[in-house]
Amino acid sequence: MARCPDFKQRMSAVSRFYIVVLPWIIASCVSVGTPEQRREKAKSLSRDLQQLAPSVSRAEADQVASTAIEESAKMSLDFKPICLPWMNNGLVNTGLRKRGLCYQWRDDLFPHLHRLNLKTLDLHLTSSRRATFLEHNGIVVTAKGQRFEDGIILDPWRNGGRLWWGTLKQDKSHPWKPLPYELTPMVLRPLLMPELYPSR
Repeated sequence: MARCPDFKQRMSAVSRFYIVVLPWIIASCVSVGTPEQRREKAKSLSRDLQQLAPSVSRAEADQVASTAIEESAKMSLDFKPICLPWMNNGLVNTGLRKRGLCYQWRDDLFPHLHRLNLKTLDLHLTSSRRATFLEHNGIVVTAKGQRFEDGIILDPWRNGGRLWWGTLKQDKSHPWKPLPYELTPMVLRPLLMPELYPSR
């Protein structure tokens, strides 16, 4: 009968694997594309936003699309995410990255969109499977007064700064729900609850 490798040999093999692979994983940061590629993506997102309703302003759709894509790309330079988002979370949770969890991407992107002072589009904070191990966070954009369920989800975390978007119906892997008002992140309360949290 063949002998199994002893414990030390197996641990040595595992250690060598991580010594070789882990630095490569950490170094494999996401590319956010060229400025031209991002401009084309912004045009595509703007078209999708305009299709939410006839009342959506083309200028506002252009602003939201450009802002969401460019700010997500800038965050990628700060967060330095790797190609696998769940592994990036592991790096943050173990202290190898300072920031880059999904709620941090959302909370950093939201103020840039909020400052556009939109008249024909609404912004909604959203979460999927909140308070579970599989929790995810994003931003939903709807036409003014439109149902949340008919909106478009903006997810800068999923592709590490290469903004992902799609309708809630298309994003079947995430049961998105509006974030309850009382759970508004503290960092966003001066924007969304100015009467309760006035800016200093």
